[in-house]
Amino acid sequence: MATLRLSGSVGSGSSKKGNPHNDPKDVEAVRDRLVELGFTWVSGVTKGDDKEFMRTITLFQSICKGKGQAKEGDGRIDLEGNTHRWLAATNAPKWVKIFAKTGIGWHNTADFHETNGGYCTDWLYDRIMDAGLTYRLGSIISFKADFPPLWIRECSPEKGGDAKGHKSHETGLDVDMRLPLLPPDTQNWTFLGSKGYEDKRYYRDAAEAQLRAIKAKMDAPVRLFNDPAMIKKGLCTHWNNHQHHYHIRIKPPTRIDGVYK
Repeated sequence: MATLRLSGSVGSGSSKKGNPHNDPKDVEAVRDRLVELGFTWVSGVTKGDDKEFMRTITLFQSICKGKGQAKEGDGRIDLEGNTHRWLAATNAPKWVKIFAKTGIGWHNTADFHETNGGYCTDWLYDRIMDAGLTYRLGSIISFKADFPPLWIRECSPEKGGDAKGHKSHETGLDVDMRLPLLPPDTQNWTFLGSKGYEDKRYYRDAAEAQLRAIKAKMDAPVRLFNDPAMIKKGLCTHWNNHQHHYHIRIKPPTRIDGVYK
């Protein structure tokens, strides 16, 4: 079971209610827990008011709030507060690499800069795997051997935060997916440009199967894609400039508390 005991607060601000603030042992404990979770860039931190350390705490807070931008926090861990409890949780979010990875029913296209979109939370990674497996099993059962995989593209930058070309994608909860194409182009992840779903190569049946798997397995309240046929079926919603890809954002799981006091 995950354990993170602290004597006081860590990060931004100052002491409250007479509790210690940025005690070196507490800073070390938080730092080591973040590193254990994959936020390895803070491994050299020794002070609680380190800017990158506080930025990373804010990133972690934004993840736990289910936000797409890494600014939904105060960079502070209060004793036995929500951030403390999430850090100690057995299902705390881990930061993982997805660039060039592949699995059953899905494939990361790796046709972008790894540092700008090659990373995500394990929450997102695991749900992509679940959706991919469900989608692939469904295609086998329905004798749709020509259904292409889920084409996974950009998630989040290497250290979270600002993602070039995106207004979100900062917290490892967002992913873009290219559209499936009809034979003989099923193994291509061609960008369809401004036409998007109107392009004659677009494989609508495969897209519906993909979106149904995503809806069933990814716990993603944000599913943006502009194909009216898919919107009518309740599989996605319209958003400007999303005619040529799906934009998915998952929500956090229910926290499973570890030892924090």
